[in-house]
Amino acid sequence: MKPIDIYISSSHDIYKNIALEEFLLTSSKQDILLFYINKDAVVIGKHQNPWIEVDLSPSRDFKIIRRLSGGGTVFHDLGNINFSFLRNKETDFVNFKEHIIPISKTLEQLNIPNSISERNDLFVGEYKVSGNAEHVNSSLKRLLHHGTLLYDSNLVKLNGSIKPKEVLNIKTHAVPSKRSPVSNLRKFYDWGSTETFLELIVQKLKIIIDVNSVQEIDPSNMTEITNLVNEKYALDEWNFNHTPQFKYTGKSGEIYKIRKGKVIESKNSNEIGLPFKKILEHD
Repeated sequence: MKPIDIYISSSHDIYKNIALEEFLLTSSKQDILLFYINKDAVVIGKHQNPWIEVDLSPSRDFKIIRRLSGGGTVFHDLGNINFSFLRNKETDFVNFKEHIIPISKTLEQLNIPNSISERNDLFVGEYKVSGNAEHVNSSLKRLLHHGTLLYDSNLVKLNGSIKPKEVLNIKTHAVPSKRSPVSNLRKFYDWGSTETFLELIVQKLKIIIDVNSVQEIDPSNMTEITNLVNEKYALDEWNFNHTPQFKYTGKSGEIYKIRKGKVIESKNSNEIGLPFKKILEHD
C-alpha cells in the first residue's frame, strides 16, 4: 500500500461524513484513510430495502441513510469508529483483505486477537466487531473501502434499530443483511473514551502502514459537503426511493408494485403514483 494521509473528521453528523466520503472519493487524487464517529444512525447498503431492514417507527430517534457501497445494514453511534480507505487503483479493485488486514494487525498491536471471516468481517472470538463494504468508481479509478469498529456502542439500540418493528409482506431482490452476534471491543479491554481509543488506533496504524500525515478535517465548513447533503444524502429520494423495485401485499391482500418509492401497479388506478409511505399509512 502506498503512503497514505489520515484524516479525522470533527463532525458527528452522518450526512456530512457520508458526503465527505463521496467528495474525497470523486474530488481528490490522494490516498486517504478517513476516520469519523457519528451520532445515532442506521446506514443501509446501496441495494437494500429500508422497509425490511430498519425500525421505521415514528418513535425512532436515529437518522437513516443509504451509502454508496453494497452490503448490509449497520448501526452507528458515538461508541462506533468508522474508517474509510479512499485510494487510487489501476488493478485489483475489489480486494477487501488489503484494507482489513491493516485494521486487524492494529488490533493485534493492542493485544486483541482477531480473525477475518469469509464475509470480510472482523471477529474477536465468536463476536463480530467490524463489518466492511466497498465501492468502486471505475471511471476515476478510485476505490472506497469502509468499515465499522465497535468499541462502546449501545448494543441494545443497535439490535433494535436494524430490524423493523412490524414485518411487512414484501417480495424483493434487494440485498438482505446477514446478521451475526456482535460485541464491543471495550468488553475485552477498557482504553477509555472512544476518542482515546481512536487515538490509539491511529498511533498503532503508523507501525503497520506508511502514513504521510494526520490531520483533522471539518466537513461542516465545506460548501461541497453542504451541497451533497442538501441535494442527496438528507433526502428521501436517495435514502428511500433508490430502493430496488419490489412488491408489497397489503393487510387486505391488495398487491402493489413499487418502483423508486412510488406505486407503479395497483388494482386501484387512483393509487398509481402515490408514495409507498402513503400506502402504508392507510393500510
